[in-house]
Amino acid sequence: MRTLLRLLLLLSVVIAANAASLDVRIATGTFRGTLNNDTGVESWLGLRFAAPPLGALRFRAPVPIGRANASDAVVLADKFGNACPQPASSSLKAPVGEDCLFLNVYRPTGTRANARLPILFWVHGGAFMNGAGSGTDPTALIQRSVAIGKPIMFISTNYRLNTFGFLASAHVPEADLNAGLLDNRAALQFVQDNIAAFGGDPSKVTIWGQSAGAGAIQSHVLFPPPGRRLFRAAMADSSTGPFKSAPSAFQFDAPGKPFAQLLNLTGCPPPSAASINCLRGVPESVLTTATNQMVGKVLNGQLWEPTVGGPKSFMPMRPSQAVASGRFLRIPYLGGTNNNEGTVWARSLLPTAIPPTTNATVENNNFEAYIRGLVLDGNTISSRTVTTIRGMFPKDDPANGAPFNTGSSLFDRGAAFYTDEMYLGPRRDFFDKAATVSGMPLFGYIFREFTPGADRMFGVSHGSELNFLFGEVTDPSESAFVAQFQAMWVSFVHDLDPGAHWPQFTSRTRQVLQLMNNNITAVPDSFHRTETNFLESARVLSEFEK
Repeated sequence: MRTLLRLLLLLSVVIAANAASLDVRIATGTFRGTLNNDTGVESWLGLRFAAPPLGALRFRAPVPIGRANASDAVVLADKFGNACPQPASSSLKAPVGEDCLFLNVYRPTGTRANARLPILFWVHGGAFMNGAGSGTDPTALIQRSVAIGKPIMFISTNYRLNTFGFLASAHVPEADLNAGLLDNRAALQFVQDNIAAFGGDPSKVTIWGQSAGAGAIQSHVLFPPPGRRLFRAAMADSSTGPFKSAPSAFQFDAPGKPFAQLLNLTGCPPPSAASINCLRGVPESVLTTATNQMVGKVLNGQLWEPTVGGPKSFMPMRPSQAVASGRFLRIPYLGGTNNNEGTVWARSLLPTAIPPTTNATVENNNFEAYIRGLVLDGNTISSRTVTTIRGMFPKDDPANGAPFNTGSSLFDRGAAFYTDEMYLGPRRDFFDKAATVSGMPLFGYIFREFTPGADRMFGVSHGSELNFLFGEVTDPSESAFVAQFQAMWVSFVHDLDPGAHWPQFTSRTRQVLQLMNNNITAVPDSFHRTETNFLESARVLSEFEK
């Protein structure tokens, strides 16, 4: 009996010691993490990085939270905080609620408080309309970092979305516009202040995102806050340069546009300062329902876009102007696109595209409606521009979407145009300009590896590279490629260089790395150059309000 008691006592001491080693004290409290013995990853979930954006703080820039008292109890950080308001989904792995400004910290097991690991800070995608930090499992990347002797820490964050994060109107104060992007900035400031206690190095933060998340990343490079540097490098998978369109805030007030629609649906007064105060009092559920109603009526559900404001706003000028100026952060930057980015965004064309349209006039009219429907006000796009686009992506051209051309002409045209307009062109425009400034190492890529078992209609589709990076592709034929691909991303975070085999993009060489199983090689950044030169011309950029 005494022996059993001794064993139980010893076990309790070991458990207490392990728990204490996962207790981390930061300015906002003491948080107890958890260890997953199966994966070798320690995590702290649901760490609040800003005050709850409720009541008077709805639609406002994030507000820092105060310091905790020394006597406050240890908080068990083993559950994700709320995802920000959006339709509920199992992919979020978290409940949904307006009190949602939380982030999550992951590190390899056994990391000491003085380890000073490089940090990968992840911003999720979702068209600025949906998604959450909780939806991404970084286990595979952390394990790869340990396996190659370059351990890193991973942080995922929430930010306000849709109406809650990107409400735009001339009556929203400049400093509060693009609240979701300001949430990213607040989370990065929280990391700078607190991550050292977890064993991370605040001077070695690399920010990374995909799709809208990549757009957010690029926007932080283009529009950094004055003073304190919040990160040392950036990675952008499929950035739209950084936004599909960037209208001015006042444009959302026009009759039939999102802000005016929202006021009608909620019973708030016409556009004015009073209407903003009224919207702050609308119940979360009512605001979410109204948002969802409006989302269902716009192409690809793109209701709100980050918006241009005045000099006190996050984005005081159009992103294309910021790129052209060359006045952006000069830091190591890795970015690229997938071969068939536009297919998932051309699905709305399928009802009219399959079976293939045989009447050229009907097909061209449908194509034009699609082009104009991609922006807040389709009338900003001239007939001259539409005519040129239709000619560049002609009917029944097997080059559209190659090598995954479906034979459905309208779908292939729309997808090929969308790929070049929203992804390839913006990446190329930024790289061509950034290559002319000093102190900015650039690494570009084109991802061309088809996911085993995926639908060939969508080709190497938008977001498919993440399945490889996060270890979700388990086909044995891809295992070596997955390991090499992951190692590149980890090496960039750890060393600011993805590897000797990846040449820097320069104005002289203009090479990007083709990422493809058994065919990783540098290729000229010249494919679709005629199309992207036109789409990234100053006139067309202005018409698409980019």
